[in-house]
Amino acid sequence: MLFYAGSYRLAIEARHVLRIDSAPTQPRHITADELLLQAHSRPTGWLTLQDTEGPWQLGITGDSEIIHLPSTAIHPLPPLLAARSRLPALCGVALEGRQLTLLLNGARLSPPSATASPHQP
Repeated sequence: MLFYAGSYRLAIEARHVLRIDSAPTQPRHITADELLLQAHSRPTGWLTLQDTEGPWQLGITGDSEIIHLPSTAIHPLPPLLAARSRLPALCGVALEGRQLTLLLNGARLSPPSATASPHQP
């Protein structure tokens, strides 16, 4: 499933998306811009995902679409970049021509816990 956060093109495996809504329907929700970029946005769609605490929603701006990425275009994060990433769900990149897509591990993508300290990254 391809979507955007800010100017970044992102993808997660479609199997992690339970449904798409035009408004938040779950008590736990956060915009992709807030979760990934610490920026505010007005989402136009909400992807319903699931983590260990249950369903939650990720707000996205613009359209989302299902795309096929050939295995030859998918590359894991280099170890140094993986070690320095503030986003544990970031697992690789896909390069198709001049398009760079950041790949997220849907099983590791989750909103901040309600019990987490606001000072934790």
